Amino acid sequence: MNFSTELAIGKRLGNGQFGTVFQGTDPVHGAVAVKLLSPEPAETPAEWALRSRGLLKEGQRLKSATHRNVVGVLGVIRHEPTDVLHLVTELCDGGSLDADYRRGPMPLATVKKILTDVSAGLGHIHSLGMVHRDVKPGNLLKHGKVYKVGDFGLVSDKLLLNYASMQGYLDHLAPEVHRNKVTSARTDIWALGMTAYRLLHGDAFYQEYLQLGPGEIPKLIKQGGFAQQLPWLPHIPEPWRRFLRCALHDDAHRRHSSCHDFAQGLVGLPIQPAWDCRFAAGSAVWTLVEGNRTVDVSWRVHSPRKHEWWAERTGGGKRTMLIGGQKGVTVSSSEARRDLEAFFVKMGP
Repeated sequence: MNFSTELAIGKRLGNGQFGTVFQGTDPVHGAVAVKLLSPEPAETPAEWALRSRGLLKEGQRLKSATHRNVVGVLGVIRHEPTDVLHLVTELCDGGSLDADYRRGPMPLATVKKILTDVSAGLGHIHSLGMVHRDVKPGNLLKHGKVYKVGDFGLVSDKLLLNYASMQGYLDHLAPEVHRNKVTSARTDIWALGMTAYRLLHGDAFYQEYLQLGPGEIPKLIKQGGFAQQLPWLPHIPEPWRRFLRCALHDDAHRRHSSCHDFAQGLVGLPIQPAWDCRFAAGSAVWTLVEGNRTVDVSWRVHSPRKHEWWAERTGGGKRTMLIGGQKGVTVSSSEARRDLEAFFVKMGP
């Protein structure tokens, strides 16, 4: 399909947060990504006409956000025959982090790199007087070795709660959004904190252990203490937990004051030991390679009240040695978590 702008639409790349995403070719910019923006299911033709006019205007504004950690917006074009808007952006060869998040927990070093890059891009957006409103794994993209924030400026305050509910990201909305529909740079900080939490734990852990229905999340966030009730994989160090609890503070004025402040807090967070964690329903396995030795930690959930864990070291010319827990011995959930956390602290730098 060709347009009068000479923008050519090619293969489909996937379903984006607002519609289908295609690879395109532009005579000036070369390979680009093209996102088709169409009416929300509940929007009337008149409402879409109003919002689409706003998006066309906003597209010109979004072009001003030129930063290495922001997905470059090249323009918004209306396709007259279908009345669908085409958001044209730079093409990121690594795609979004949604698939990575769904594969499982990401290493500390990788998450730290992502947050460092994304906080810089988000800070640039804030410096231009804009609020993202939809920070989540699917809106973070990788290009080469650089992580970028994309899909900013597309969610309006009017659509925010309904959109987050449909996408399953109500917990990315800070208390003041749920209470008063107020968005700001600090509501983006909250969403960045929840994004970090998801990347550290992966989707399977999140779905199994958070155990909150869509109706329960707004209630819990409104009443306060949401961050204190989040479950943690036992290898996540305490400095990371304190850092994210700050980002998720109920009081917006006690969160990180800016993306720069958030980035400064990242600097001292540990990334060693470099545990590789694989989580599936009812079990988790951690692997740590130390020179010619390997440490493997296994955690199995036989029932809510019966957990089993053990840790073994192999290599270095020695036979496999049990260095923590006991195979075949079940303990309570609280005891297993306590002992696993103590073991990971002992194995720390």
